[in-house]
Amino acid sequence: MTAELAARKKEIQDKAAVAEKEDYYTLLGVPKDAPSAEIQKAFFGLAKKWHPDRVPPTLADVKELCAKVFARMSEAHQTLMDPQKRAKYDASKKPGGDDSPEAQAEVQAILGASVDFQKAEICLKRNDLKQAEILCKKALDADPKPADYIAMMAWLQAQKRQDPVSTQQQVLELTRAIGISQACERAFFYRAMLLKRLGQEPQAMKDFKRAFELNPRNVDAQRELRIYNMRGGSTPKKEEGGGLFGKLFKK
Repeated sequence: MTAELAARKKEIQDKAAVAEKEDYYTLLGVPKDAPSAEIQKAFFGLAKKWHPDRVPPTLADVKELCAKVFARMSEAHQTLMDPQKRAKYDASKKPGGDDSPEAQAEVQAILGASVDFQKAEICLKRNDLKQAEILCKKALDADPKPADYIAMMAWLQAQKRQDPVSTQQQVLELTRAIGISQACERAFFYRAMLLKRLGQEPQAMKDFKRAFELNPRNVDAQRELRIYNMRGGSTPKKEEGGGLFGKLFKK
């Protein structure tokens, strides 16, 4: 093992030993008053390093530790990006905050739901839709408000029943998720996919565009827009400026 790999292995082991004890802000390396954009940027930067898929085969024995660290970071990211969950988390950390059994139980339920949702994401990535649905439902039962949870459940239901009526029902659920959070990339992307299934491509492209704006690393949304543009479709114009999106679809 090279010195570089040995150092990376130790880094993973050391981080795994303290990740559960660190507060969310320390874990993401952001100040407690950090705006959502800064938190998002910090998380994306950490994901490049701490996502378990980035662990080289030589360090397979610590891949699970890295996965645990990344799960904790994802939990922190989801909590701090949701205004209600962030407020509850901050309140629980303040000296003299509400430390009643009821309040602590609520916080634990919210955090537990976040963990279940992370597991659901992994199952969805592996195309284990049945287990993903079980875990997502568990998360929703514990915490029914997050837009991401609602969006994932709508998508999973849309895979089970793909007729136009059922698909339209899930489009409405995704619209509800977007109403809860205009920053829910997942909801915009899934709604775009379902609108495309229904043959409503112009509307779908608007949602793909929004998903891409929220996350420029969403290669699937980018690809859909490229294909649509290459076929001669008119990509929705950006309201302000050009930026990266404008450059990609200028021609």
